Amino acid sequence: MRVCFYNVTATYLAGGLETYCWEAGRALARRGHSVTIVAGNRGSARHNEVALVQFPFRAEKEWPDFGVRFRRLAERLSFARHALPHLVATGYDAIIINKPFDFPVLWRARHRGVTAQTLFRSGGTDFFPADRWFADAVTHWVSSSSYNARQIADRYGRKVDVIHNGVDTVIFRPSERDIAVRARFGVGSHEILLVSVGRLVGWKGTRIVIEAVATLPAHIHYLVIGDGPERGSLEVLANKLGLSRRVHFAGAMPHEALPELLSNCDLFLQPSVGEEAFGISVVEAMACGLPVLASNNGGLPEIVVKGVTGCLLTPGDASAWTVAMANLCEDRSAMERMGRAARARAESDFTWAANAAKLESLLSIRSGN
Repeated sequence: MRVCFYNVTATYLAGGLETYCWEAGRALARRGHSVTIVAGNRGSARHNEVALVQFPFRAEKEWPDFGVRFRRLAERLSFARHALPHLVATGYDAIIINKPFDFPVLWRARHRGVTAQTLFRSGGTDFFPADRWFADAVTHWVSSSSYNARQIADRYGRKVDVIHNGVDTVIFRPSERDIAVRARFGVGSHEILLVSVGRLVGWKGTRIVIEAVATLPAHIHYLVIGDGPERGSLEVLANKLGLSRRVHFAGAMPHEALPELLSNCDLFLQPSVGEEAFGISVVEAMACGLPVLASNNGGLPEIVVKGVTGCLLTPGDASAWTVAMANLCEDRSAMERMGRAARARAESDFTWAANAAKLESLLSIRSGN
């Protein structure tokens, strides 16, 4: 069967939504399906196991600032103008979208004769006025967590299936420490390296960790992987607190570079003050054998088992984060024990192979048919 993952940002951003398209797509391809990612004409493919078709669009930041949701809707409508003829002409059996902003293109495709099954897989709540008007264009409703599923059901009045995101546990796995990797950031082999991965935006809560690190012993370092509009202010904060040698900004990294970097860290931090529908970066870290400190909100409690694979903390509570980081960094045996449990949980509950099998079942797709 021919499956399309339709997402303008799949090639030029590096967040969880983009990872989902490439990894779920690859997992379906490995099950024998013909998979294509339809994306914007910026950036390139992450791998060659799925096909890539790109079309022009006008990026979010290039639109007048009438609010984030206006800009995102405008970006996706500009993309739809070019991509719609492809959806109409290609004859896909299933089209998968990830944002309500893409409801209009599905609705228009339906009115132009497209009969493909359509699946809205939500990892957030980017609703916009009149989005419910287009909702009948969606055949299947899926969410990455039970928490997000309830939000989607409340908004659209549909039954929402939960299919957790995953991780490739063959690629993301524990590996021996490489002194040279840690040395790139000025971290010694016996020092402790904390790490976060994600967009540097305010709601990710990175500032809380940096402020906490300033109160921790000098052998504790913090690696920040990712880029975004908050990077400049976070670097200023780190310098102001005298942490220029202990807080390391790696910038955006290729997805394939993450397993090596994560395996050379000791503890993963997800201090989000905004809601996380799931948290792919969390399960990737767990697959690499890292314990996790995460905010107790959104879908994160469905991933992290308190006291077993890590700890869940009150979002934005700087004192709670400081205490939890200090306590766990002092107990290396606990970190190692939780890291092993985290790896086991990733293998048993969060794989892209399992995700693809559930998608396949929902879409009634069978390899070879």
